[in-house]
Amino acid sequence: MSVQVCARCQTTTRQPVVVAIGHGASAGGGTVYACPGTCADSFPKQRDPFDGNLLARDEPARRQR
Repeated sequence: MSVQVCARCQTTTRQPVVVAIGHGASAGGGTVYACPGTCADSFPKQRDPFDGNLLARDEPARRQR
């Protein structure tokens, strides 16, 4: 992996950890990196958008009348 700047302490690190994915309407967003250890642990855990449990239903949705 390449050298990245930590979003918390603003120092460069050769072992960056992805802590967030930024989303943008026109620019497409970007990846937020942090130093491994204390800087990475200080960011809140992001939910996994590919986790099927968030959108899974036991039964199909019913149409409203």
